[in-house]
Amino acid sequence: MPASRKTLIAAAVALAVAVLAWFTLRPEPAPDAAPPVSATPGVIAFAPNAPELDSIRLAKAVQVPLPLSGDLNARLAVDEDATGRVASPVAGRVTRILRDLGDSVARGDALAILDAPDLGAAQADLARAQADARLKAEALRRARDLYQGQAIARRELEAAEADAAEASAERQRAALRVGNLGSGSAGENLTLRAPVAGIVIARTANPGEQVQPGGDALFVVSDPKRLWLLIDLPESDIARARLNESVDFTVDAWPGRRFTGRIARVSPAVDPVTRRVQVRVAVANPDLALKPEMFARARIAANDGRTGLQVPNTALIEDGVRNFVLVAETPSRFRRVPVTVASRGTSNSYITGGIAPGTTVVGDGALLLNAQIGN
Repeated sequence: MPASRKTLIAAAVALAVAVLAWFTLRPEPAPDAAPPVSATPGVIAFAPNAPELDSIRLAKAVQVPLPLSGDLNARLAVDEDATGRVASPVAGRVTRILRDLGDSVARGDALAILDAPDLGAAQADLARAQADARLKAEALRRARDLYQGQAIARRELEAAEADAAEASAERQRAALRVGNLGSGSAGENLTLRAPVAGIVIARTANPGEQVQPGGDALFVVSDPKRLWLLIDLPESDIARARLNESVDFTVDAWPGRRFTGRIARVSPAVDPVTRRVQVRVAVANPDLALKPEMFARARIAANDGRTGLQVPNTALIEDGVRNFVLVAETPSRFRRVPVTVASRGTSNSYITGGIAPGTTVVGDGALLLNAQIGN
């Protein structure tokens, strides 16, 4: 037999042996990942490290005062009762800036100094008026003495009295003028002072800037521990907004934290364009967590002591007229539980029956889990 033929036969035999050995010795294929277990109706469970758990977000059912309304659009603003806007009462030029944005000030603290020629003129007018008033008062005293001695006629005494009264009025007018321009300022240097205690939240004045009376505020000082929450309340909900009613709200800057306030004023008129009423809520801000112009989602709370459990809207599963949530019995086992929903807002819903305070429910991913549970 030729050598080449022997070689081919040997190679074929070796290949057959190798194939047979591979099929004999190969490992058994790993079983597929175990599907979620749902032997108990309304329950689904996964292996502890199942990838399906990565898309699930859990949330606590938090007990809160039951709101009379759903989520309402609102924004935070400075409390105008604790805010002062400082403008220049006269024409002048800014020479020095003494306080900047964020500085704390007491009432009466100097904010800036202006070179104000009108102030110097007003002070000169006051000095002349004071001197004239003293002269007229002395003249009146002499006239009374002369009249008692019958040295002058009644009409001369009356003329002296009129002159003294006119001079006194002019002195008071000049003093008020100087006081309005800047009490405590010297010469033509006008000192702008903080009208309230607080923090400088706005400053538009710059050194060398020319300012005019009646212009925009050069400084705004406000107490940051007092804020207003302004709610645009739909016309249909006006009856729910009562003075001193409690309001709770959230802001994006502090997720999971609830803030509260009380209604201080309800606008007497409806906006003809938006058909909404502005509700002003007084808010205490002791830790300065809130800032003016933050947007908020507000709810008017019931004042009757009723409470509900707040859960994210993504946790609610609607099935016809019924509502459910998925309760996390363990981090990987979930049970569908019927609940009673009192109200539903833009972001959260409020439950009054079916689960207890502090219950952990599925938020994001609840609908997908529910589809796997089936009926």
